[in-house]
Amino acid sequence: MEEKSIGYSEYPPNGEKIVRARTTAQIRSWEFPRSTKALEKFNQEIGSIEYPGIYILFESRSNTVYVGEAKNLYNRLKTHNITPEEKIKNWDRVLIINDGRPATQSDFNDNAIRHTIEEYLIRLLKTNKYKVVAQGEKLFLNPLQKVISDSLIAELNFFLLKKNLITKLLEEKIQEEVMQDELKKILVKNDYTIDDLKSYEGVINGERVFIRPGSKKAKGWQVTFRDVFKKALEDENGSLLMPRGGILLIPFSEIKKCITDSDAFSRNTIDIFIAFGDDSIKLRYKDNEIDVTSFQIIK
Repeated sequence: MEEKSIGYSEYPPNGEKIVRARTTAQIRSWEFPRSTKALEKFNQEIGSIEYPGIYILFESRSNTVYVGEAKNLYNRLKTHNITPEEKIKNWDRVLIINDGRPATQSDFNDNAIRHTIEEYLIRLLKTNKYKVVAQGEKLFLNPLQKVISDSLIAELNFFLLKKNLITKLLEEKIQEEVMQDELKKILVKNDYTIDDLKSYEGVINGERVFIRPGSKKAKGWQVTFRDVFKKALEDENGSLLMPRGGILLIPFSEIKKCITDSDAFSRNTIDIFIAFGDDSIKLRYKDNEIDVTSFQIIK
């Protein structure tokens, strides 16, 4: 949802340090530290009636978050406050998200919509480098539910960016970055042996890999080779592991086929682009292009 079509406002904290924020569309939020008084104040504000919605618990010192959904936000948060789950035992702040309407009128009263948004937020926060200790469940949506949830998700993207809680959004499903914990699981499941795997480099099946998610550009996902990375490409010593698009593992020998200008490796950097199409994946370098679809780990 674009900023030009929707507005955002946030109000200073009150005596209980409750920060209220809202969009000019549907989203309403309350953010406050872990406090019985603040929770009771929230309950008073909503009229002590059933309000459904989504909530995020933050454990600031460890950058840990828990995303949950509830038909009755106050009751659920009261439980978290008194007897918190072990995995988020030391949470210190909560963000409550609703559309400002009680259960009888709220779109969040729909269980399938709540679960869909919960599952989306879990993936979104993982992409933004939070340690998420919750598991979502996406339920089947009928056409009307899908329209409502898509609209709320678009608005939530705008809202969370405005709140400075995220810096990037999820890409199209096939182009989403696969985080390292999930990447390891996928590699093992597909019979790859992980000898070593760090943030940017590793050894898989005894061979060196360089892990690069790329930067999104008009021509595709840009990967820049420089220094040791460029030298390894020149020597055809390793592979590019791109954790997108079903995960690509492309040998440098294949990439080098696309780099045909004689002075390429004398320059400081070499830029290639990975472009995902409906039926194929292309690797582009200047005016050259090769098909790398066959190097997908997950088809």
